[in-house]
Amino acid sequence: MAPTQTIKVALDWTPNTIHTGLYVAREAGFYASRGLDVQLLPPDAEYSKTPAKRLEDGEVDLAVCPSESCIAYHESGKMKLQAIYAILQKDASAIVSKKVKSIGDLGNGMTYGSYNARYEDSTVRAMIGNDGGKGDGLKVERQQGKLSLFESLKQGKVDATWIFMPWEGVEAEMEGLDLTTVQMGDYGIPYGYSPVIARNASSSALDQETLQKFVSATREGYEKAMTSVDEAVAALSRHCDPPRSEEFLRKSQTSINGYYGDGSTLGSMSSQRWKAWLDWLGGHDMLGESSQAEPDALFENM
Repeated sequence: MAPTQTIKVALDWTPNTIHTGLYVAREAGFYASRGLDVQLLPPDAEYSKTPAKRLEDGEVDLAVCPSESCIAYHESGKMKLQAIYAILQKDASAIVSKKVKSIGDLGNGMTYGSYNARYEDSTVRAMIGNDGGKGDGLKVERQQGKLSLFESLKQGKVDATWIFMPWEGVEAEMEGLDLTTVQMGDYGIPYGYSPVIARNASSSALDQETLQKFVSATREGYEKAMTSVDEAVAALSRHCDPPRSEEFLRKSQTSINGYYGDGSTLGSMSSQRWKAWLDWLGGHDMLGESSQAEPDALFENM
């Protein structure tokens, strides 16, 4: 019997329904059947390192991150961060606010709770401008904890922030919060894939065969999550910290299942979509003149 290959995966958040397929694949034995021991590692409470930084530092083998991280690392030349699996095929994120009815109003000196991600604040300002507001009138708050930004919004410490609708959006619905929600697609912004599972393509830590086994098992896990909500909820519920109710997890899982796929192969990506996102960023002067980010270098379908 071949020895088991350990793969450490840095998650982008505490365990939630974005990660369900990973937990299902592990608990259903999909990884083990392929000789893989997959360890799923959430960030620490302070979010002291991004998943991509943990990958860069050699602490993990793969990282769950937004497509922007892949682009930013190729721009910097620090690491060839390459996506190998797109967890979501549709944009499930939105900027939300309790205080405004239009994102343009945020330009009137209101405060946005930022995750300090590359391109994030500039994208928000561009959306404000597209809505007729003043992008340079936005105040950006970067001191609130990343993992508690939605709580900061509910407490009124920030006026707006970015959330995932199948998670915090479901939480808001269950709590009866009246939120204004705005997605990039509302303003014609061709967002890339977020989040993705990415590798360091300049490292030979995981060979192609091992990566293909990982992707195959991961795809099987997400397929199972889509067809068996009961099994998905059971697998994830054992790892949520803080714990979540079965009702919440069921609503979240039912909501997110429509984002995992769009009729194409689960996890697959297209060069056209990466290029459209890059072109938009470049067209808004968010990429450096010497940017090394090329669509086909940013991803590989396994």
